[in-house]
Amino acid sequence: MAASTPKQREYPPLLTPDQAAELYAVTRRTIDRWMADGTLPADARISVGGSTRYRTAVLMDHINAQGCASDAS
Repeated sequence: MAASTPKQREYPPLLTPDQAAELYAVTRRTIDRWMADGTLPADARISVGGSTRYRTAVLMDHINAQGCASDAS
C-alpha cells in the first residue's frame, strides 16, 4: 500500500483575519502589523460589507515568493 501524504488545507478565495493569521502561523496582530508596515502586499486586504477580508491568492503568491527568496540566499 502506498504511503499517504497529508492533504494540504484548502482555503476559500477570501480569508477572515483569523484565517490569514492561521495561513502564516502568526497572530492577527502580526497580520495587522505586516499590513501597516508593508510586509504584506497592499492588495491582499479588502473590505467586504464593512468586514476585512484577505485575498487568498495574493497571500499564497506572497508566501511562495518568500520561499523562493529565502531559498536563493
